[in-house]
Amino acid sequence: MSQGRKHHTGQQLREARRIGAFTAGKMTRPVGTIKKEIRILGLDTCNPMLTTGVIVRGGAYLDGVLSIPSSRNDVSRTFAKRIIESAYFPELRAIMVHVPDDQLDPTVVERLTKLPTMVISKDKPNDGRGYQCFQGDLGRLWLKTRLESTTLKKILSVSWTTGKLPEPLRVAHLLAKLKAQNQTLMR
Repeated sequence: MSQGRKHHTGQQLREARRIGAFTAGKMTRPVGTIKKEIRILGLDTCNPMLTTGVIVRGGAYLDGVLSIPSSRNDVSRTFAKRIIESAYFPELRAIMVHVPDDQLDPTVVERLTKLPTMVISKDKPNDGRGYQCFQGDLGRLWLKTRLESTTLKKILSVSWTTGKLPEPLRVAHLLAKLKAQNQTLMR
């Protein structure tokens, strides 16, 4: 290659992440391109001692599982740090959270990870502030997100394949309940 020409592959590299400051850099792809096998992290906080995270490709394949010990101090920043540190982070495109008691602030997680975050509940939340109702083929969900409605519909149509919750949350909720039962039996 001549000295005057630059090598150009067409690919863009994501900025390096800095773990200490919880900086994730820019997303590698815009959320507007939703593929059939989009990788979504589902977080379930039903177990007060341990939050279970599941990485699912679309609504079909389980890619991995995360366990995040719950802490009383700055839960949202702790979760964001653990998500960024995980090996799955570069492939993630969205985060779904099932938070029955609103202990996690999704805007903090979204700001630190630079991934769109959706709080999803199958029942109407007590306060209902900021939640919108989504009616799908499999039922009704209550959502709180800053995503555009068209993007949200695409993500839900890909990931909500069976049950009352989208697949990342359904599997995370099953694992969280299982871990909670095992902790109760061990005492």
